[in-house]
Amino acid sequence: MARQRLNPQLESMIIFNGVGINISKGKRRQGGGRRHRLRRFAGEQSRTGSWVLRGVSTQIAAGESVAVLGLKNSGRTEFVRLAAGTLIPDEGSVSRREPVLPMVDLGRAFDRGFTVRQNIYLLGGLLGMTPERVEGALAQIVETAGITTSIDKYLGGAPALSRQKLAWTIAMATQAKTFAVDEMLAVGDPEFRERCLEQIKLLKAAGTTFLVATEAPRKFEGFFDRAIVLHDGVVAADSSLADGLALLRELRLANSITDTAETKSDPKARPELEDGF
Repeated sequence: MARQRLNPQLESMIIFNGVGINISKGKRRQGGGRRHRLRRFAGEQSRTGSWVLRGVSTQIAAGESVAVLGLKNSGRTEFVRLAAGTLIPDEGSVSRREPVLPMVDLGRAFDRGFTVRQNIYLLGGLLGMTPERVEGALAQIVETAGITTSIDKYLGGAPALSRQKLAWTIAMATQAKTFAVDEMLAVGDPEFRERCLEQIKLLKAAGTTFLVATEAPRKFEGFFDRAIVLHDGVVAADSSLADGLALLRELRLANSITDTAETKSDPKARPELEDGF
């Protein structure tokens, strides 16, 4: 898990203070970017990019479940990465009271050349679990993920759904108090997704904090306490989920009208297609 500076004295679980992230076109800078900064300082490369987010200030209270909404490329993923510390802001700061577990592309951490058992230890370790904790949770992980008979087989041939279920189950086994999630709140086949929903509702009732970047918040009806809508690099709204969805529909409509006008003036242009609600 990303190294995170914690301040146990904070009233909120996560605080964004004037946060901005500048990302070069076609490249997403992860971690501290020390090598890139040294090269720029030495004059070996120039930095060109755009501000995905800028001047973002908001707070996530303990026990809240917050949906992060926005159009395509609005910075939803970057927002949850910043919260979890897997992206470092170029300006401003992100403060955390307790560790924030990142549920962002967890399946990519798996090594197809390792067995399922080895991958459980690998991902569990990356998410902050000690080998002893992984050992204690191992039986429950493989049972929940439905891979009891495959634990000592290589992961390489496992279907994508099985890898998703395994990654989700390992993340839940960490017993984290705060999750920063990118579209992975519920995964797998319909039956497993229902089990996911039951589990996260139990966690929410127990006071767990969720920050979720999602395109389909209606799938989790009644789960979110509020919504943060990102647009043009800033927080366009911090409101109830209903109001956030209403604003997002307006933004989609305005974006569709703009794309239609551009297509008429440029036959080669293609409108942005996104799933509706």
